[in-house]
Amino acid sequence: MIANDQVDLDELVKTCKRIEKYFVQTSNTERKPVEIYLALLNKTIVYIEAGHSSCDLVFDAKDICDESFNPKEDYAAAKDFITRHRKGFDKLIKDNLEEVTHVCSLEGVKYLPTIKNTESQGGHKALFYIGLLPILDKINHQIELKTNEFASEPSTLIEYVVAQLPKTETWAKFLLNFKVSGWKLYSYVTLPIIALVCCYLLLLWNYFAVSTASLIYSIIIMSVFYMFYALLKPFYEAMNNRIAIAPNWLIGIKVNSAQIRSIRTEEKRASGKPIRVLQLVIYQATCPICGNEVSIEHGKHAYKGRLIGLCDESPREHVFSFDHVTKKGKLLR
Repeated sequence: MIANDQVDLDELVKTCKRIEKYFVQTSNTERKPVEIYLALLNKTIVYIEAGHSSCDLVFDAKDICDESFNPKEDYAAAKDFITRHRKGFDKLIKDNLEEVTHVCSLEGVKYLPTIKNTESQGGHKALFYIGLLPILDKINHQIELKTNEFASEPSTLIEYVVAQLPKTETWAKFLLNFKVSGWKLYSYVTLPIIALVCCYLLLLWNYFAVSTASLIYSIIIMSVFYMFYALLKPFYEAMNNRIAIAPNWLIGIKVNSAQIRSIRTEEKRASGKPIRVLQLVIYQATCPICGNEVSIEHGKHAYKGRLIGLCDESPREHVFSFDHVTKKGKLLR
């Protein structure tokens, strides 16, 4: 079972959106359980798109009832209503498990959704959220919990999750939310070439007509070029290598480490290649050695040119490889 504070938002969004149609079609027979699930799904997607982390995707029972157009007079009634129909949702999946898993396989989904809740302790209300159950290779027409993938493997292996899709600041959205195609693609290719040509012409100017004014102008112009180079380098790196470390000015001081990744869209260029778009994302993991948080950073020394996972508690020794495609890594030291 993937706990809500460790859920991979990529898998959560993919699972819920790709099989949403199935539950909408079955809402006639199991109307109330599906209404609860779809209401919880809608609130979850809104929170993800607003940039909230996975630990924030828990919701009050009364709010969920209101969202599903089943308003209740108080929290107790709302909790009882959701608890009762949550069992109905689990029964819906269990009774139609073969059909549901077939839909999942067609859609490339590895998990089944389920409605979970936090523990009600110390006067705090129980909150509800969408959990993920891995689909077993062999299912005997019942829902089972899958054991941890790395349970039989050494503790030097690590699994990363997408913990958050941070909301981009309004002034920086144009750097991330545009599709690299058409004139934007040509601009992406030609801007570095133009900068190099300008620098070459400045060198020629200083070579044939050295003066104080030419040196000052050259220093100013090259400083401007370098500033733009420093600002735009992570975005070019993300387009070329598919992932890069996000600059601090883009993520703010509250976020320890974030990444920019290049993801495919369903649209294609004339050449047949998919159009890509940049996305701000946070990959995280739990250190399998000490249990502390592992964040993604630039590799140094022997790992220069790579992105690696560094443990917050032991960044010198607990160093892991990082593959943003498989979301897995292994101990490098």
